[in-house]
Amino acid sequence: MSRRLAVWLAAGAIAASALASEQVAVYRGRGEALRLFEQYDNDGYSLAVSPGAKGEVELSVRVSDSALESRAPFPTGQPRDGAIPAAADRDEFVAGLTAGARTQSEAVERILVGLASAVRYDPDRVRRQEPSAVFAERRGNCVGLSELAVDLLRRAGISARTVQGVLKGEPGSPSYDAAIGGAYHRWIEVHYPDRGYVFSDPSASINGVDARYLPFSRRAYARPRGLLVTPLTLSGALEYRSIRAGPVVLQARPAAIFPAP
Repeated sequence: MSRRLAVWLAAGAIAASALASEQVAVYRGRGEALRLFEQYDNDGYSLAVSPGAKGEVELSVRVSDSALESRAPFPTGQPRDGAIPAAADRDEFVAGLTAGARTQSEAVERILVGLASAVRYDPDRVRRQEPSAVFAERRGNCVGLSELAVDLLRRAGISARTVQGVLKGEPGSPSYDAAIGGAYHRWIEVHYPDRGYVFSDPSASINGVDARYLPFSRRAYARPRGLLVTPLTLSGALEYRSIRAGPVVLQARPAAIFPAP
């Protein structure tokens, strides 16, 4: 790479960061299950929880579409997690998707695009949602898609975990529950060694979410009851790029471009 091109790319990355947009939302929360919400921060996302009157809380979400500035290489060089169950079909699927990827962010994008292309969202709660069943049947709800995404990422040597919370939505949206004004939802966090955890939603987005996502700070082993989240304000818009993945369009937060060493 020429020195002039390297300088141009570096300047472009700085300019992109400077032009980053934010989306900010404020909600009022009521009910016993509010104990599941606490301050929650990761790369590009922040949830602040403030006490209000009469046992209510104010939930303030701030999301940035600034480029993910990770230089983490791929392959990761980490040993395979011995807890991952043997599954030659899923190993082969991951290997095919990530062949030639040079960074972890590129590998994450390829895996999530491949997953969205191969597996359809199905809100059926009776269907089995463990990774083996979702991969074999090519169908899953938000739980199954997230569990399978984590399984596939870990097979690539990438650390990831599922996240529980509320996705604010409108009546008629998938799994909408009028009692909370949205849906109880499952998505994921991917760990980048140089950036920490970063949200993705296997059914909707890569390396970022928007201000409709309200994560629980702890695991809820039963469906929470007694929770109402009411939107108060919403401002700003995120400039994610769109990626077609079969019948699904995923919104992807950009990754920073760094000059070659």
